[in-house]
Amino acid sequence: MKKRSDRLVAEINQLMAKVTAGWNTSSPFMMDEYACLICNAYFRKEIFKSDLDVIEDLIVFFTSLASLKNASILREILKTTNNLSKNIDSLRLDSKFCQVLSDDLKNKLRDTHETKLTKDSRVHPIEDLPGEDYDDFYGKYARDLDSNWLRNAERLSALKIKKPSRILDIGCGFGFFSHIAKFNGHIVDSIDMPNASPILKAASEILKVKKYDFLIKPNTPLLKFKNKFDHVTAFQIVFNGHASKSLWDVDEWKFFLLDLHDNILKDDGQVTLVFNGEHKALKPIMIDGEHVYLGKKSVEQFFNPFFANKAKMAQRDNKMIAILTKKNIKEACHTSIFKKQSYSLDLVEGKYG
Repeated sequence: MKKRSDRLVAEINQLMAKVTAGWNTSSPFMMDEYACLICNAYFRKEIFKSDLDVIEDLIVFFTSLASLKNASILREILKTTNNLSKNIDSLRLDSKFCQVLSDDLKNKLRDTHETKLTKDSRVHPIEDLPGEDYDDFYGKYARDLDSNWLRNAERLSALKIKKPSRILDIGCGFGFFSHIAKFNGHIVDSIDMPNASPILKAASEILKVKKYDFLIKPNTPLLKFKNKFDHVTAFQIVFNGHASKSLWDVDEWKFFLLDLHDNILKDDGQVTLVFNGEHKALKPIMIDGEHVYLGKKSVEQFFNPFFANKAKMAQRDNKMIAILTKKNIKEACHTSIFKKQSYSLDLVEGKYG
């Protein structure tokens, strides 16, 4: 039986140690770089039966990075060879593995923290913080790419999308989720409010996110796109009047959801809503001795049937995540006090779209 030389085995083990170190220190870019290097430098030449443990570990690492395309290629190799036990003569990778975020893009994104504010910028309102912290809330995404990238990788993995899909990402922010989804073969359109921050604008342009400027308002339809979507996502929702006196109640949510039902979702489409979970003073409010994370008890009662257990998708309580389908949107919103409406809109492309 053919096997690798001791020297090459030692090289692979050294690189795998760096991948593991990236895993242990939550350093996704380090993991991705060395995992791809192993595949490109060794497995594109030949794969041996003795590589089984390494490939199994790489599948876990690539999956955690939301490099699902790379993980699926390795998984298929193990499936077709019965875990490298047959048909492995001249077995090798056919194509080069690419990092989800290239070094060039990563360096450009890190530099976006230097982007200057403009007079039109919407700066996140944080009270009682010194000027240095308040300068631009969104600079934190550039200063800590690793943590924010991992959070968005976990979001895509948690959706468990099994086929190439069309995704609408509402509130795309830095653009990580949109970029990761696009890397994995999905078609992604994104929406964010105009002038949120020049940092967010710069980052989304670097990542070539297809973004439309649009401010979501209560009882106002979303943009109507040329195509409908398999998945609509909204992470860390603030468009519902978060932390303000104009917090949406059930009727505003019904209008929003029915608009998605009528105009945005495909027949088998799914909506994933991840709520920020705080209302006043960045803390959940108390009603009748209970924490109300969505700001109003009526809203929590409305979404209660749709709360999901997706621990890695949100930062706090699992019940902040609501997953709805086109079918149960209609059932939930069909009440005697809310008349279903349909809207016909032309596509409006944003300034940076």
